[in-house]
Amino acid sequence: MTHLDVEAESKSSQMEKDVEGWFKKRYVQGYMLFLLMFMAFSLRLNLSVAIVAMTNKKSANLDFQELDWDLKTRSKILSSFFWGYLVIQLPAGQLGQVFSVKQLLLLANISCAVLALLTPTAAIHGGWFLVCVIRFLQGISQGFYVPLGYTLTSKWVPIHERNRFVGFFLNGATIGAVVSLASSGMLASSSGGWPSVFYVSGSLNLLWAALWWRLGADSPDTHPTIDPRERDYINEDHANFAQSETYPTPWKAIFTSVPVWALIGVAIGNGWGFAIILTQIPAYINSVLGFNIKENGLLSALPYLCLWICSFPACWLADVLEERNILSTVVIRKLYTSCCLGGGAVMVLSLCLVEKNAVAAMSLITVAVTFIAFMFSGFNINHLDLSPNFAGVLMGLCNGLENVSTIIGPLSVGWVVSDPTSSDQWHLVFAITAMVSLLGAAIFVIFGSAELQPWDSPSGSKNSKDNYRNRVRTRLSIAI
Repeated sequence: MTHLDVEAESKSSQMEKDVEGWFKKRYVQGYMLFLLMFMAFSLRLNLSVAIVAMTNKKSANLDFQELDWDLKTRSKILSSFFWGYLVIQLPAGQLGQVFSVKQLLLLANISCAVLALLTPTAAIHGGWFLVCVIRFLQGISQGFYVPLGYTLTSKWVPIHERNRFVGFFLNGATIGAVVSLASSGMLASSSGGWPSVFYVSGSLNLLWAALWWRLGADSPDTHPTIDPRERDYINEDHANFAQSETYPTPWKAIFTSVPVWALIGVAIGNGWGFAIILTQIPAYINSVLGFNIKENGLLSALPYLCLWICSFPACWLADVLEERNILSTVVIRKLYTSCCLGGGAVMVLSLCLVEKNAVAAMSLITVAVTFIAFMFSGFNINHLDLSPNFAGVLMGLCNGLENVSTIIGPLSVGWVVSDPTSSDQWHLVFAITAMVSLLGAAIFVIFGSAELQPWDSPSGSKNSKDNYRNRVRTRLSIAI
């Protein structure tokens, strides 16, 4: 009997100890995390559409107050969320190691929901600066979601299920984007007007909090009603794959590593382009293409629906190409990254050629967003290639610096576009976005690597990478 046969038999024997059904307690944690990411993006993106109605009541319900915010002010408001998100990135993961993940997520979600409910009052009586403060605080609240989601995954999910588990719950963000963008336009046009956008999303988040209080748990050992068979199954799996060593973070080696800086460069380029599409496209659709608020929401949602559909075959193809040794890991990373940023840049730059052809413009925007599907098996998983032991550190570092560009990107629109109806000024925005994206892709293609770095462990073990992938290999299904 070969080693693989023994391993398969052991895995089969272990599987028999697990409970059956779709409502295993670990699955319930996954369903709740999916809904959390769904709610997160519903709150993150609703303002991108609602702000069109808030500043131009002719585009929605005429009975509600119009706010005199120019494009520069709107850009400040839309970027303020990312400032808060940036601040909490590294501390959030550390807090999850010290305090209850369940309680931290509950507090973060309730805070975000209450702030959403206060947004209409703040906008009308407190002005744009108070709305910026609210969005900043919401960014801090949502900054806990993904790090704590990964912490919960590490405690709840068997190693061989983590790929699907993480992909599933992160896909909640993409579905949340689709539903939020589509429904925000409808709500703003309804009898409830633009305030209803915030009241509905805030109320739904409070409903999630109530469910999480009842169904969530920090780990299998602390869940009050888990089947003992499922608890033992998870704990046994974790015991089999537990890491035997931990190493101090080699900060000097990380900050002097060329592949790490290549990864940071492509992350910054991607963050700029993604933020422009995420926050500014609804304004472009309204001001230049001339769609009303209801049509705006539906059209803004379409690209994310296509992204969600295409993310699955794109990730599957990368797995096939790598597992069958058709392409090397580094070629896959660079090819997928080039498709993501390069393909998206070409589509965005092509917007400069279509003038006010609404069908052509929306087609290009949709394809540009769909290209993001290649990110998840491109640079976005390169942290695991470079350093399995410090992949979390690299993710926090890159994600933090990427969020700097997600702040500057939307602000640049306010600096460039003085007349929101001017297609020429928007074309300059698109040209800058394309150049930043192409520069990020070029840096990664030239200097990027998929080789295990010597500073990953003191011994530089060649097996470290493969061992880690067998334990915690995860494929992301969207961007955060």
